[in-house]
Amino acid sequence: MFNVEAPVSTTRVGRRAYTVTRIDNVLHDPEAVTALALGQTYHQDPGNFYPGIRAVVPKFFGHAFRAWLARKVPREFSRDTTYFSVVTTASADLLPIQRIPHYDSTNPALFAAVLYLCDSRFSGTSFYRHRRTGYEEITEENQKNYQLALDNDLRLHGPPRREYVNGDTPLFERIFSNPLAYNSAIVYPCRALHAGNIPAEFTPPVTKNDWRLTVTSLLVSGISSETGPMATVPP
Repeated sequence: MFNVEAPVSTTRVGRRAYTVTRIDNVLHDPEAVTALALGQTYHQDPGNFYPGIRAVVPKFFGHAFRAWLARKVPREFSRDTTYFSVVTTASADLLPIQRIPHYDSTNPALFAAVLYLCDSRFSGTSFYRHRRTGYEEITEENQKNYQLALDNDLRLHGPPRREYVNGDTPLFERIFSNPLAYNSAIVYPCRALHAGNIPAEFTPPVTKNDWRLTVTSLLVSGISSETGPMATVPP
């Protein structure tokens, strides 16, 4: 299923030089996995801020993806939470938190992996620095200060425009962008500020052929009892 010879490249991002790993030609038969994804039942999850619909990935695929990633990164992953994910929320309907870069968790043991099962017209994933604080990763130590600074930003500048973030803004600077390629994947720390490169003026897809379909996996590196808040907006 997964290509053991898939090429791997790494990029050191930002002043903190955290690692973003890119893997190309992930699946031997990506069309079969895409067909599997299209056959699932999708729902919105009112318990988080993900602006779209998701379906739980079959366990056999999630476990195989985790085991393969552990060899490619390389890093030991003790467990995963994996979904098929599709962005469906129109720009005009976004909540303020969905219009800025986000982090998935402050836990240093948590990593995110995104496998793209859509074509390059949807673009990839970008990573950001908060201008006021200079933060590129949100940690237990700086989380409170980041929230205070962000609240102050919003009072000063007003709420972000009703659009997906896709590049520099008055509050955030884009520091790296990974281009999307069908059947490629990236792995990055969940503490990193990031956002999917969704068109600013996004309208919901009409058919499944228009889906920005991804496999999104949150992975625990080693053994950790803390999980922290999980992903809420698109990678």
